Amino acid sequence: MKSKKMIPAIIGCLVVQLCVGILYLWSAFKGNIVAAYGWDRGAANMVSSYMLFAFVFGNLIGGFINDKKGPKLTCILGVALFTVGVALSSVARNIAVFDLTYAIMAGLGSGFAYGACISCIQKWLPHKRGLASGLACSAFGLSTVIFTPVSNWLMELNRGADGIVNFVPVFLILAVVFAILGFVACVFITLPDEKYISSLNLPKATVSATSFSLGQAIKTPAFWALFFSIFFINGTWNLCVPLIKDLGMERGLVEAMAIACVSFTGITNAAGRLIMATLSDKLGRTNTMYILCGITLLGAILMTFITGYGYFATIAIIAFAYGGPSALNAALCTDLFGPKNSGTNYGVAMLALGFSSIFFNFLSANVLHATISNVTSTFIMGAVTAVIPVLLMKYLDSYLKKRNAK
Repeated sequence: MKSKKMIPAIIGCLVVQLCVGILYLWSAFKGNIVAAYGWDRGAANMVSSYMLFAFVFGNLIGGFINDKKGPKLTCILGVALFTVGVALSSVARNIAVFDLTYAIMAGLGSGFAYGACISCIQKWLPHKRGLASGLACSAFGLSTVIFTPVSNWLMELNRGADGIVNFVPVFLILAVVFAILGFVACVFITLPDEKYISSLNLPKATVSATSFSLGQAIKTPAFWALFFSIFFINGTWNLCVPLIKDLGMERGLVEAMAIACVSFTGITNAAGRLIMATLSDKLGRTNTMYILCGITLLGAILMTFITGYGYFATIAIIAFAYGGPSALNAALCTDLFGPKNSGTNYGVAMLALGFSSIFFNFLSANVLHATISNVTSTFIMGAVTAVIPVLLMKYLDSYLKKRNAK
């Protein structure tokens, strides 16, 4: 039986995801905002790290709210926090204040909505959890493809004769657009009723006879296998992100092509989220993860020497392989611990993403002492991090087979 509320609810979630995909927009603003306010570039580089941590903690806090109060309220709170953070960023002149408004407030709001939307779509499509996660995560990833040119247009529109951008109207306009789209989309977000779920005639294992609370989940080795899989599989991409443009130029790309390489990662990232998560409904989560680990391993090895357009292609496939687990792990977490507390359980597992970003970039810069001209040791480490999740997936594959056989 089809529900008239299903399509509007899913579209509502996708629109919210497009609006709050702020994590991938900072690079569009950084150069111009540093020039406008005279901020230290090192401090400006930290904005993305603060945002990522705020985002994963937003997933955690939002997960608790989502599991208690549902996705509509969680998304409303997320969109509100997100848009207020962006709006207040228009008047932030100090980097510390900007970190608070743009990175922390908007990052937390983004995390609130992100986890709630994934959980909601999964509940509408419990028989296609990979597709559900892929849709939600790809919409989030596509935010950079849609809003980067919009943001660039707004900056050019508000650029003075001296070349300095007036960011007050830029952030205020974006905040208003996000608020209108986000709050309207929230109206349609709702959960399916029991009658709809019953009409799907799902196997008992799909509905999940056992739904783990967070306390129960974190006591299982399976939870920590998932946690560390997220930590390690994101290592290679986290090492690539700060280097993409500058290393591209070092490897023979002209500046325009190096910038295009950064933008193109948004498309391949979103494609990886949708394609690989959907494929996991047919191949299985762990089998699909093996493929993604293989792609990441190949990419890390190529990054030690690849040049020219080969570099462009390598960055694209690493972004694709990074996108896949972003959606796949959300579905795998629900497979492991059930849909009832999926927001909370996945919110805690997502903390691994924040730790991964800080840990691997710190290790690269302070232990391996990587520079643009010497990244070999960094990407050898990236290759190692791509192998470890294979071992963890083998354990999870065995765990799921034993549990489902009972």
